[in-house]
Amino acid sequence: MNANPRPDHHVPVLIVGGGGSGLTASLALSDLGVGSLLVERHPSTSVQPKAHILNARTMEIFAHHGVAEDVYREGSPPENCGAMVWLSSLGGDEPYDRQVLHRTSAYGGGELAERYALASAQPHANLGQRWLEPLLRRHAEKRAPGGLLFHHELTALDEDPDGVTATVLDRGSGRTSTVRAAYVVAADGGKTIGRLRGIPMEGTPTFLEWINLHVRADFSPFIPYDDAVVNRVSSLSEDGTLEHCGVVPMGPDRWGRHSREWTLMFSRPPGAEGAAALDDETIVTMVRRTLKLPDGHPMDVESISRWPVEGTVARRFRSGRVFLVGDAAHRHPPSGALGLNTGVQDAHNLAWKLALVLDGAADDALLDTYESERRPVARRVVERALFSLFNQIAFTAGTGVVHGAHPDWNRAQMTALFSDTPDGETRRAVLREYFDTNRITTAHLGLEMGYDYAGADSVTPDGTPRPRQDPLGLHYPQTARPGSRLPHAWLVEDGRRTATHRLHRAPGSFLLLAGDRGAAWVEAARLLSRRHGVRIDAYAVGAEGAPADAEGRWKELRGHDEDGVVLVRPDGFVTMRGHSACADPLRAVEEALLTALGRGREVSAGRSPQPVCARPGPRTEEGDAG
Repeated sequence: MNANPRPDHHVPVLIVGGGGSGLTASLALSDLGVGSLLVERHPSTSVQPKAHILNARTMEIFAHHGVAEDVYREGSPPENCGAMVWLSSLGGDEPYDRQVLHRTSAYGGGELAERYALASAQPHANLGQRWLEPLLRRHAEKRAPGGLLFHHELTALDEDPDGVTATVLDRGSGRTSTVRAAYVVAADGGKTIGRLRGIPMEGTPTFLEWINLHVRADFSPFIPYDDAVVNRVSSLSEDGTLEHCGVVPMGPDRWGRHSREWTLMFSRPPGAEGAAALDDETIVTMVRRTLKLPDGHPMDVESISRWPVEGTVARRFRSGRVFLVGDAAHRHPPSGALGLNTGVQDAHNLAWKLALVLDGAADDALLDTYESERRPVARRVVERALFSLFNQIAFTAGTGVVHGAHPDWNRAQMTALFSDTPDGETRRAVLREYFDTNRITTAHLGLEMGYDYAGADSVTPDGTPRPRQDPLGLHYPQTARPGSRLPHAWLVEDGRRTATHRLHRAPGSFLLLAGDRGAAWVEAARLLSRRHGVRIDAYAVGAEGAPADAEGRWKELRGHDEDGVVLVRPDGFVTMRGHSACADPLRAVEEALLTALGRGREVSAGRSPQPVCARPGPRTEEGDAG
């Protein structure tokens, strides 16, 4: 029995946490026609700049939900967020001070832009959470007036066979209320719900403590490039050790080296000498020393935050009617700009499944696929972020500086590195080799876009092998193999260029793309849409009145002939592919649709011994291109 049979609020979905993941869940559910209530323990969105790089996959999601253009408008222009730069200091008078250690294109900018543009219609964006979260909150509140309660904290959560009952504290008034919901999305950063549900985090516990300073300063006299989205300073201290500090421009109205606001970040070992042991004044002194800022150069500190760095993944992403997203499900260092992006993608994967289950179109089994799909992605992201963090400082070996060596030795190595001599030229060439390994942090398109859900219960396999994956995660071989993200290609519709992902006309819709002789597939989609109450946008690409593959790119990527088809889930992932004509297209699409809705048992019960459509044996997909 419920402790309170008459709750103060009754909603289909309760979202706990108002950061990037929770706000994405709120606006996505609203767009899907699902009511929700979001509670956030803090009185406002983040006051810290925090994460800032939004990759192409995240921007595809934001575009699908109508917020991408606002993000691009409020974020930095492309010309100010295309590189990562390593500097030996911002100030100082030694021969090795104020030198550029390395510079490279980063996160889809600069020389990477062309390769990234082949993979997505959406370029990356750069906007810190201090500004992104209010933007998402405005969109979420417009879609769900009264549906977001800040300064409200979940204190208890009880589940019964019919739903969950949450106790929520209004931290302003001290009053409590109850919320009755069918499901809970835990986007609370692991603060409460994981503990209440007894879900342990597995992996590497706290091994560093991170310190972020949000400052206002004019660093333009010391920053050499205007397109650096991140500057990393590694300076030689008076005692001959290399000290590291990130210097990240945060805008918000001027960008690049002329930004007014910045995040300065560095790490400390945990324990007695960790971040907690340092008062604010000491931290500011340490940062100024590391940067070698000239005495008296103004730097106003807005805030200082300290947080533990770990590399962990929740043992379970689902616990009954509760689902963990974002930092509640996975935590790792900021290396590679993967955290916020993965959290947004968690929420997007979950939202359409909740919507279809609540609507009755999908079975509860579909919700189990959230964990089976997203947990392997999170585990890979955590592994990469951990490795990237330490790889980023591996370059120190290339400087010749040795930890613990006499300061005179280390000063001599840094002086030689920048000397105008054959030896200096050799040293700089070797150092570039070390820095080149950092591509796994700044150019990991394959990691950002190349994950798949092949093998998931909601995907109908087509018998083709998985394309070979780049172990570095740099290259992304686009494929329409079931379980993969729908390949990006430009089509022409009504005389205008449009992208394959934009053919999803509404959140929650499936998408069917057939060849130009695929009228039977399109008709099957229309019949099944009415039969199962699920929207399916269907096109025979190249046929009269349908989008045209004018550039031929879609034909290269789709992996089927003009009689074939792909069926795409609401989150943009392929769930079925037919390579050619099929004797019973209606049944083939229906079986794939039911599988994608978690209703695979219905397919198994009604399946005949003969395959609906012929499937190829294992082979290399000639129609797929990287």
